[in-house]
Amino acid sequence: MKFIIANALSFACLAAMVVIGVIMYPGLPETVPSHYNFKGEPGNYLPKLLIVVLMPIVYAATIVAINLMIRFSPEKFAMTNSMRSGEIIVFGTGLLLLSTHVGMMATVGDVDEFHQYLAVGLACFLIISGNVIGKTERNFIFGLRLLWTVASAANWRATHRFAGRVMVISGVLLLTLNFYWPSLELNLVLGLSSVVIAPIYSFVFCVKNERSRENKGEAS
Repeated sequence: MKFIIANALSFACLAAMVVIGVIMYPGLPETVPSHYNFKGEPGNYLPKLLIVVLMPIVYAATIVAINLMIRFSPEKFAMTNSMRSGEIIVFGTGLLLLSTHVGMMATVGDVDEFHQYLAVGLACFLIISGNVIGKTERNFIFGLRLLWTVASAANWRATHRFAGRVMVISGVLLLTLNFYWPSLELNLVLGLSSVVIAPIYSFVFCVKNERSRENKGEAS
């Protein structure tokens, strides 16, 4: 019961996936595009039953797997004081999958419209997760597990606070620009911006703050 209450938002998102899938199933064609290539052409088709159940199964497995990983994490990386942040990130992931789920069923071949659905879900994920990722402690489940962030609590904290700001800005830009330029390129650039920029910030932080202290210690 405690598990369900703690993940109430995620289970509500999962329920929405199931209900929407059941409602839309009768009107779907026998096969539905599951993704699109850079030319805007459907890259693959799946049976409509699989389309309806795929995302709910993936998300249900994600909720269970992440909670198990948190429960059995090493004590040093147990996220004792940031469990709520992890639950919110899982919920943000659910909104991304929900939007993708609805987009595949609602658009059925209209690539621009599909990318609009995808962008809305991705923007929600970035904004929601970006607001809490900076509050997470070092762990092996969420965040950027780089050499410098795993080795240093200060670097982890600074990097993820910076990454959180980049994620929120990217999410707001994505929501805005999506109405004028729905595209895979836009989703990729803004969706991956924090993953590209934050590691650079982490390395610079290490060089400027941690390596410099080590050098001063050796000099003294």
